[in-house]
Amino acid sequence: MKKINILLRTAIAFLVLISCPLHAAETTKYTGTVYASPVKHLMPLGNGDAVLLIELAGIVALSGNPPTLGTLSCTGMGLQKADNSTSTDFYCNIKQNDEDSFDFKGNATEADGKSKGSFDVVGGSGKWANATGKGKFKRIMQTDTGTKTILEVEITTP
Repeated sequence: MKKINILLRTAIAFLVLISCPLHAAETTKYTGTVYASPVKHLMPLGNGDAVLLIELAGIVALSGNPPTLGTLSCTGMGLQKADNSTSTDFYCNIKQNDEDSFDFKGNATEADGKSKGSFDVVGGSGKWANATGKGKFKRIMQTDTGTKTILEVEITTP
């Protein structure tokens, strides 16, 4: 009787397992353009370096059909060397609408007027809930009023 009970439980567990649809994680690759306006604050240090606090706000267009349009907001803190090179750790959010957004954190470096960096996707909401992934960016233009940056990101949602 005990063997029949175990076999019956095993068969039921197997039937439940094969009758439930398995949901595989979905990974989407985006490329996009960010137009943003940075606000920088520097706290000079005695050795000629400075602590850098930066806030960035702008708009973003990510590839897709239809494209994803949204807002970008970032804040970061780092060190600006006497030669004006910087290394900054940052957190950002891209918000498509009130329900759908994703967050990422990373590091940006700047030297000789060129800025680039990489980041990890650390969550989100709506269609990007519990998102993970990686990305990189490179600033391609800077003016007195803003920047243009190319963004590449791969996002996996459960």
